[in-house]
Amino acid sequence: MGEKGLAVYRREVAKRSEEVAAADDRSPSLGGFGGGIRSYAAEYAAERLAIIDRDVDRLVDLLGGDLSSAYQFLRVAEAMVELGQVDDALMWARRGIDETNGWQVGKLYDLAADLLADSGDLDGVVELRRRHHQRMPSASTYARLKAAAAANDTWGGEVEPARDVLAERDPAGLIDALLADGEPDRAWNTASATDRDLDVSQWLRLAEAREPTAPGDAMVVYLRLAEGALERADKRAYRTAVRHLTAARRAATAADRLDEFAVRLDDLRQRNRRRPSLMAMLDKAGLE
Repeated sequence: MGEKGLAVYRREVAKRSEEVAAADDRSPSLGGFGGGIRSYAAEYAAERLAIIDRDVDRLVDLLGGDLSSAYQFLRVAEAMVELGQVDDALMWARRGIDETNGWQVGKLYDLAADLLADSGDLDGVVELRRRHHQRMPSASTYARLKAAAAANDTWGGEVEPARDVLAERDPAGLIDALLADGEPDRAWNTASATDRDLDVSQWLRLAEAREPTAPGDAMVVYLRLAEGALERADKRAYRTAVRHLTAARRAATAADRLDEFAVRLDDLRQRNRRRPSLMAMLDKAGLE
């Protein structure tokens, strides 16, 4: 842009900025034209000027506001990254983690972990991901901890404590984690033991994972999912029910329980015989 162009840019930003009374409050980035920002466009322009000027204090003032939310800390940390101030970026990310709450704290953990990984501090990444998982346990935080620990060859010592956290605070997340880890039997046992409600998609994944080794168990789940789908009376629900019933028949065949399946299917047809569209779909699928 050049010095002349930059000077013009500063003046244009200043025109869109409110005057402030105290000279000490005026923005160095605006060349003394005033620091109170009136519009989003002017605020963004002032932020870019502060980055050009490497004016850290002004950036914190513009981006951080009252520093009451994770998002504000994230914006400051990202600006520090853009300035090449990696240590400062990590400091702001850690401060946000320690001082704020909410779902966007997860983004601060992600940024801090990336910065640590870029610096080669794999132990630091694992420690941070462990804290993240303990604070906000889910299948996602488990997966991030697993990736960090695997890269550091320490997953063996992390896996059971990480699962214990999920078992206590997010059983559904533990089931997803176990399925992702290729442990369908343990996932099934966890689902069977929990008193928490699991959603339909999770039961479907469990049944699909269980079917190769225990098709009878999978058949029962598929039938239950079909019944659940038929709580609605529309063609989309009917297609879903037919899909589950087809899977149930496949599992029943593998489990040598076709007679039981036939009885259940006949009962379902009798209870839904006044749904001609459903009956036609069942007939077309050979579910007679």
